[in-house]
Amino acid sequence: MVKINFSTGNPLEISADLLVAYVGSELEISLKSEDVAQALVDLDAKTAACSRTLLPSLDSHSRRIAMVGTTPAQSLSVRGYDRDSAIEVVGTGAHRHYSAVGVRDTGAKHVVLAGDYENQEDVVQAGIGAIVGAYEYTKYRQSAQAALEEITIIVPEDIDQQSVQNRITTLAEAMTTVMDLVNCAPNDLYPQSFVKEVERLIEGTEIDMEVWDEHRLAQENCGAILAVGMGSVRPPRLVKLTYNPGATHQVSFVGKGITFDSGGLSLKPSSSMETMKSDMTGAATVLATTIALAKLGAPIGVTTYLSLAENMPGGGAQRPSDVLIARNGMSIETTNTDAEGRLVMADALALAAETGTEAIVDVATLTGAQMVGLGERTAGVMGSDSVRDAIVTSANQVGEPMWPAPLPSYLKDSLKSNVADMKNSGTRWGGMLVAGIFLQEFVAEKPWGHVDIAGPSYNENSPWGANNKGATGMGLLTLVSWVESRIK
Repeated sequence: MVKINFSTGNPLEISADLLVAYVGSELEISLKSEDVAQALVDLDAKTAACSRTLLPSLDSHSRRIAMVGTTPAQSLSVRGYDRDSAIEVVGTGAHRHYSAVGVRDTGAKHVVLAGDYENQEDVVQAGIGAIVGAYEYTKYRQSAQAALEEITIIVPEDIDQQSVQNRITTLAEAMTTVMDLVNCAPNDLYPQSFVKEVERLIEGTEIDMEVWDEHRLAQENCGAILAVGMGSVRPPRLVKLTYNPGATHQVSFVGKGITFDSGGLSLKPSSSMETMKSDMTGAATVLATTIALAKLGAPIGVTTYLSLAENMPGGGAQRPSDVLIARNGMSIETTNTDAEGRLVMADALALAAETGTEAIVDVATLTGAQMVGLGERTAGVMGSDSVRDAIVTSANQVGEPMWPAPLPSYLKDSLKSNVADMKNSGTRWGGMLVAGIFLQEFVAEKPWGHVDIAGPSYNENSPWGANNKGATGMGLLTLVSWVESRIK
């Protein structure tokens, strides 16, 4: 893991490969340096939010200086939200997706972060941003660029350095765990190997693990998960993780874990399959969140369900018009085998709803409609008003754009079936909401939130901010913040 240092001194006197600082309107900078100020004038430096001006070495200590712009535009939209607050940009360095601009593409091994960090949370966000921003997935490469090894953060004198260091390390490690799992090739990561990864990752934590294979799933009447996995030679698995520190309060997570989604017999176009190794991001996210909470010693019980399956069109695959029976006894007519995520999650949600949990939150790359409605960088949040709004509030606090969406009751009519209790797909109009309405049938009126991360969890385009091409780890910080908000 990256070594983290703190300093209250002059950042220009610290030897490093790269110094990241900030420049605002009228070239106001977070460094006390006439040389830097003059260089910014000479280079006609950009000050717009998240722009970058890379300076050559101006002294004997820092090889290069990256000046990140912090001037908000009028009604600046910050990753999905119109906010009139500089803290949501990088003026304070708090916004984790922008605090590390300039790290990844410089090959720097030692980076100094010099922002106007006002409190511990600002420092945490900056440190996470630097580590995540410098992330590279190198498992299959024969050669890779030098990785970030060390960060020095300029901090206020009253910062609890040990606490901040632990939080940065834990959360950044959790996010990179998500990215490692999602970026892994689907021939290496499938339900059985995912289980082995879970075993490895929870080793040394206070998390207990239970695995249901296809025989146990049948015994437990989990017909929805089984139906999705029938077309693959690799049968499905349900993983239950329990973190129980003896706390009074309990919450539950459910994660969609489709390790590869071909669409089943309702086959996807080949171009749409290219990123379908990422269809298990929900499971990776709730797994890493649970581990992070355990490592942080959160005084709240967490039970997490990972619904793992491969959706393939093999000879045993479920057919459009098949009827299956879910854990809660509901019959479901499968009209679209590419609407499989909601099926594997249905059984897990029903299991969570059978417990005394106070709230259930599920996370899934569930619908293309999420991207149509909200774009590639904003997640949709649905569910019980209290849980939905609390999740959006937490997302807002950590800089992960999420938008609250309704679950209009009239859309349920499109899920009516002539032969079963319901269909697994309905009208395409409001498709993200239709999927949420389907899931709502399995939570037994428990307080519940559904987070559709189809777009923002996987970046198919050029890197931006601290988001690499590929998995982003988006959503984890929100979930941790939401759980911690319930403790206060």
